[in-house]
This record gives sequence, C-alpha cells and structure tokens, in this order.
Amino acid sequence: MKRLKKVAALFAVVLTMFACGSDNTPSGVAEKAVKCIQDKDYEGYVDLIYIPETAGAKADEQKQQLAALLKEKASKTIEEQGGIDSYEILSEEIAEDGNTATVKVKLVSREKESEETIKLVKDKNGEWKLDEGK
Repeated sequence: MKRLKKVAALFAVVLTMFACGSDNTPSGVAEKAVKCIQDKDYEGYVDLIYIPETAGAKADEQKQQLAALLKEKASKTIEEQGGIDSYEILSEEIAEDGNTATVKVKLVSREKESEETIKLVKDKNGEWKLDEGK
C-alpha cells in the first residue's frame, strides 16, 4: 500500500511538471495572451512581450506605459468589436533555428470572426515571448 501511494505521488508530481512546462510553448503563450486580452489583464499581456536586454532599467517603465496604452486604446477597440467570445489555436510553426515561431489563432466575437498571426521569439532564458517588433 505504501508503494502504491509513492507511485501515485510520483505520478502526480510528473503530471504537474508537464502541465507547467507545456505553457512554455508558442501555442501556450499565444493562448495566455488571448486570455489576458479577454480578461482585460493588460499587465499580464505586457509580461508576455519580449523586451530586449538593451532596455535595461527602462524595461519596467516601458511595460507600465504599454499596459496603460493598451488599457486606454485596445480595450475600446475590443469592446467596439464585441469582445472575444472564444478562440481556437489553428497552427503553430517553429522556425528551423528554434528561436522564432508563429501561431495562427481564430478569434470569435459577436461582431466577427478573424484569423490572427502571433509572432513569438525565445528570450535569453529560453522562454517564449510575444514578438511585438518588426
């Protein structure tokens, strides 16, 4: 019985590790980004954006400004379009070098349905981040 409990506990730990690790995929980050927009969690969305190391100490200031801008401008646009009722990850393509990716997402609102392409890049820690650059 003790051995069964140990095996069950080990299995639970392994499942938890895989569940947490699966978020660090291009699709996982894209899904988090859409959920942040749905929930109007603009700070959470901004935390998913890749900000180069060259930003240094100004990175936090840039994040705060971007979150405020999103709250002001993007929230109006999203509300005008009826919000995001649902979404679906359509595809994920990782570049051969493994450092960039694109995820296609279908967004559904009361007003319309659209397909969006989300670009991602790995940061120095190997974490996938939204690439808001070029």
